Amino acid sequence: MARTHDGTVWIVETKGLKELDLPQKLARLKPYCADATAAEEHVPRYDFVFVDRTGFEKRQPNNFAALAASFSNDKG
Repeated sequence: MARTHDGTVWIVETKGLKELDLPQKLARLKPYCADATAAEEHVPRYDFVFVDRTGFEKRQPNNFAALAASFSNDKG
């Protein structure tokens, strides 16, 4: 998890190898983030990003903003 300067709380799911239950995890993250955002008074929002090893090596983001912009949060 990471909190950015704007107060957004990010859940960063990283994977180096294939994981069998990954689609289920990612499918649950979207409603979880919506629920957490609705429940939290002082946090602008919760969001998530899925970072796979191959994509990370290819893109090589040099800061968190680039990482969040480079990777999708709708896999699964």
